[in-house]
Amino acid sequence: MKPPFAFPSLVSFVRDRRANVIVLFAFILIPIVGLSSLAIDYGSALAKKAQLNSAADAAALAAINQAQADIIAGDTTTFAISDGIAQAQKVFASNAGAAFALLSAAPTITLTRTGQTFSSSVAYQGSMNTHFGKLFHVSAMNLSNTSNSSLTMGMYLSFYLLLDVSGSMGIPSTASEINRLAAINPDFLNLYPGGCTLSCHFTAYPACQDINGNTTYCQGFNLTRTGGNSQNTPVSFCQQPGTADCIQLRLDAVAYAVQQLLATAQETQTIPSQFAVGLYPFIAQMQTYQALTTSLSTVSAAAGNLTSLIDNGTPTGLGSGGTHFENALPALNNVIASVGDGSGPSSYKPFVFMVTDGAQDNQYQLGNGNWSGSNSATTLNEANCTTLKNRGITLAVLYVPYVPIPNPTTIWNDEDGYANANIPNIPPSLKACASPGFFFTASTPTDITNAMQAMFAQSLQAARLTH
Repeated sequence: MKPPFAFPSLVSFVRDRRANVIVLFAFILIPIVGLSSLAIDYGSALAKKAQLNSAADAAALAAINQAQADIIAGDTTTFAISDGIAQAQKVFASNAGAAFALLSAAPTITLTRTGQTFSSSVAYQGSMNTHFGKLFHVSAMNLSNTSNSSLTMGMYLSFYLLLDVSGSMGIPSTASEINRLAAINPDFLNLYPGGCTLSCHFTAYPACQDINGNTTYCQGFNLTRTGGNSQNTPVSFCQQPGTADCIQLRLDAVAYAVQQLLATAQETQTIPSQFAVGLYPFIAQMQTYQALTTSLSTVSAAAGNLTSLIDNGTPTGLGSGGTHFENALPALNNVIASVGDGSGPSSYKPFVFMVTDGAQDNQYQLGNGNWSGSNSATTLNEANCTTLKNRGITLAVLYVPYVPIPNPTTIWNDEDGYANANIPNIPPSLKACASPGFFFTASTPTDITNAMQAMFAQSLQAARLTH
């Protein structure tokens, strides 16, 4: 019989390992508590660094945005950089809050400008003391980072639209429109028995008088404004071909393309008043029809009246009787007072868009049936183009091909014959006039619109590449 209570043997006591768990746990507990405490310090440091990073990001953006705003307002680059840095300092301090006290010094802020690009950098350095890290000889945790940002401003560009409104731009815009005009009525002048399809007949001169000298609607410009029906109310601007109430002329198509160009410019602007546009029609002389302005809607409204400027047979204003590049190009050169680099609203970079059929005609109509100068068609003098280009002005040329005169006659020193024979000479002369890569050709209304869009897009690209 076993005794009611027995002590274990010494050997069994030594072999029993169950109580060692407590000892092991005691040894492990110390580093667990220490690491957990260190994690608290680390998490706090991460939170502070995130706050400082956010402040640095906001400050970098604030610097470039403030600098751009200053340039738009007309301030100098030096002022814009100084003001941008000052604004960045305020924004950093505001967003950093209490974490700002952890920095060893104020953040280092740099702001530079290269061309139209502002680049900013905000760097900070500091540290945060630990509460538990000292147990592991970690008395502080470093806090540092650098935030970078950049912004490329749009360039300020001015567009001078030099538009040929001479009689030859009064040809109907399509073959269908030419046929519509030819079918309306033979010309009252028996010199055009097949019907004159060149609608450049002067609106105030013999082509609008019948054979008895009575003023009437006739083959030519006035009929294009009524669609051939003299009972219709005249239309000043025929926006599309095939319109019942009017016959679209090439100048109508150009005017419509100008309006589409202005709509694109309005949508493309990335900064206020980025683009300035002016309209400068010419015949014998050039006129400032719409002075250069950043109000693109004002220019668009004026463009709708361009067709009304077509040669009206009077010597005043734009003049009459010829297409005089030798007057128009120097006159526009005088209008462009300065050539900027596009860096600000006081330094617009100029582009000239010349739209023409390219036939130089050196005659002048003096009124009362009197004329002077040669009526033998030729081409422009490229030296007048060179003068503009040598100033740093980009000259884009849109050639609307001169159409051979149908039913040519030999009257007036074979004027029609000279005009038709001159056609092959026009494209080379205009291409030589244009800046490299800025010569375009378009015949149909759609092509004219597309070409002007391409001219605008290429101007934006060229401005970025050359700045």
